[in-house]
Amino acid sequence: MNNYMGILSAGWLIIGGALVLIAGTFQKVRRRIPELSIAIGGGATLLNGLLAWFYPLPKSGFFGMVWGGGIYSFLAAGVMLAITVGLSFLWRSHREGGYRGWEAFPLTLFIGAALSTLPASNHLLLSVVALETVSLGAYVLTGLSWENRYAPEAAVKYFLLGAVGFAFLLLGISYLYGLTGTLYLHHLWPMRWTAWHGNSLFALAMVLIAIGILFKLSIFPFHWWAPDVYGGATPSSAGLVVALGKLNAAFLAGVFLHYIHIPSDWLMGLASIAAISSLYGNLGALGQTSIQRMLGYSSIAHGSYILLGLVSGPEGRLQAWGYTLVYALTSTLTFGLLSLRAEPMEYKSLRGLGYNQPGYALAVAICLASLSGMPPLIGFFAKYGIFTAAFRAGYWLPSIVALIGALIGYFYYWRPIAWMYQAGEEIPIRMPALALSTGVLVGLGLLPMALWGWLDYLYGLAGLFLPRP
Repeated sequence: MNNYMGILSAGWLIIGGALVLIAGTFQKVRRRIPELSIAIGGGATLLNGLLAWFYPLPKSGFFGMVWGGGIYSFLAAGVMLAITVGLSFLWRSHREGGYRGWEAFPLTLFIGAALSTLPASNHLLLSVVALETVSLGAYVLTGLSWENRYAPEAAVKYFLLGAVGFAFLLLGISYLYGLTGTLYLHHLWPMRWTAWHGNSLFALAMVLIAIGILFKLSIFPFHWWAPDVYGGATPSSAGLVVALGKLNAAFLAGVFLHYIHIPSDWLMGLASIAAISSLYGNLGALGQTSIQRMLGYSSIAHGSYILLGLVSGPEGRLQAWGYTLVYALTSTLTFGLLSLRAEPMEYKSLRGLGYNQPGYALAVAICLASLSGMPPLIGFFAKYGIFTAAFRAGYWLPSIVALIGALIGYFYYWRPIAWMYQAGEEIPIRMPALALSTGVLVGLGLLPMALWGWLDYLYGLAGLFLPRP
């Protein structure tokens, strides 16, 4: 069992995705693809949750290439929860679009298999394959639409600029392999990295890897693709695309920062970049009239909070991973609930929603409030953990600047809520079950210690709090 624990979830999703792909070739079965995909995604969430509960101490398998149980299954459960919610919104789009684009469902399951494996990977080659599998799937999800004329352009931009970022990352990893002579991550832990800190090849490798990760996180000044891509993607899948990108980068960056000893002045430089990016993303979102472009600019700010946590030591990486899971779920819900049309909407399109569909409007308001960091929702506690870890790590000035950016975010997140409660035309809504799913955010916000306590316990059992040798 221990040898196969790390690939149980991935195996379940790959087999399930293959079955869905085969079923889609039959016209009569195609209508049932969404329900089958959601059941497979929900099963993967439950499976990972049970593995994290019954096997809190991680076990390595497959020649030490992948970990299973503990923190790694917990992270996979969070990933699959967000993906299952994203599949629910794709279901609505699939039904209203005449059951076209069914390929998105097996593709999303394959993405889930790769993304669940990424944080559990103990091998650089496996990490790279998982990372780019997620990215390639996200490119397709961005442009897979027959009604949105902006989606193909967004997908092409995402693919071209994503390939550039991946090229930097892959080149940096190849230099790292040349320096260390190993692809196993646990071999990097006991190395005396201080002996390499003055080496130009080590510096080049770290710079290239950092550029690739900053691209994936959409951090200033490597952010320029995010507003166009997230703002032009199909609304029902845009939240899933945002979640996949952030999870992808945060998991890989957290693993690298754990195993490789980075000089403290470099970490301060990254913290400063995160602070600048927070201001840029929040200020850029202020002037947007399109809801999706506003959320696209805000994703730059959220990426900066994740980066600030990642560079803040072991506690910060824990908080960054927790924040990324919360942001993935919340952004998927927000984009999906606001996918009222096939193309991105303006603020004014929300007029009257608060009066004509009060329950649905409340769900949208809860999601936006959680993204802004309003207590007592889970988004507040996630931000609190990030900034607390950054202050404890000594990044006072970057943390204050990023906190100012976060306060600016309250204005543009609450502006759509104000538009919903202005007089306007009635908007037909047929997503009551999905609107109720925002109760997850409220529940997690009211019981944050249950989530963070479990995450902290599993993180410690995995040895991720241990000081460097």
